[in-house]
Amino acid sequence: MDNNYKIAVFYYTQTGQLLNILRSLLNPLEKEGCTIIYKSIEPVTPFPFPWNSEAFYQAFPESRQGIPCELKTVDFSDVYDADLVVVGLQPWFLSPSIPVSSFLQHPATIDYLNGKMVLTVVGTRNMWISCHDSLNKYFMRANANWIGNITLEDRHKNLVSVLTIFRWLIDGVKEKTRYLPEAGVSQEDIDNVSNIAPEILKTLREKDYNTLQQRIVEKGGVVFHYSLYQVEKVGHKMFGFWSKFVLKKGEANDPSRSWRLKLFSWYLMFVLFVISPIGSLVLWLLFPLRRKSLSQIRKKYLYLYD
Repeated sequence: MDNNYKIAVFYYTQTGQLLNILRSLLNPLEKEGCTIIYKSIEPVTPFPFPWNSEAFYQAFPESRQGIPCELKTVDFSDVYDADLVVVGLQPWFLSPSIPVSSFLQHPATIDYLNGKMVLTVVGTRNMWISCHDSLNKYFMRANANWIGNITLEDRHKNLVSVLTIFRWLIDGVKEKTRYLPEAGVSQEDIDNVSNIAPEILKTLREKDYNTLQQRIVEKGGVVFHYSLYQVEKVGHKMFGFWSKFVLKKGEANDPSRSWRLKLFSWYLMFVLFVISPIGSLVLWLLFPLRRKSLSQIRKKYLYLYD
């Protein structure tokens, strides 16, 4: 059977984890005869990795507000005829990372995505709902057909993953240490995402775009967490307030906004380690009263707003 489908893959990664996820997912398709073309999204001024604390928080307001950075030119000439477009990304401060949001807002990208079939692949700590909402807006603006979403996450407890992700981003330490597990998506989950490849190939062969997301969910390719959803929705609203508060003092890396970012960092730590655990407990206790409405919300996000 002729499987000479062309798949264009646009991604941004600092640690390399996302590229590993994408290759695990798409290598089986390449072995079946598909042409996979990877395109790295590259800011003109690279974001640091590992981050220092100042640079990390400086990226917050622009992440939350979707303020684009300047990107190196992306060449679309060899992928205009792609049968499928894959966008790989990570959330930054509950929103698409600045490089990816910049890419999706660029006029050349909007023109390219018009009418394209798009699959998103997200590598995240554990919160992805607000990022999902932002992606939906970008794809609607571009008239793209969002046919599937795969989200891999760190499966450790929420507060444990907070500690490991900060250790990774700021200190550059991903590996397991004496008191903390390895950071990020597990290698087992990265390996297992290849199980979704046959569903993507089936979709391309049969042009059965409407059921791909259902099959992704059945394969465990994305999971909805009731308690994290509610915490995240509140956090996203508060991040909106804080980002505007900081931006009143200047644009990215303006020293005059450092003090407001310091206040935000204290607020974030207080929320993560004090408010969030209490809120999660309260929401868990109230879950039976909201079971029906939350079931509808789960369906909305797992099945691409169906």
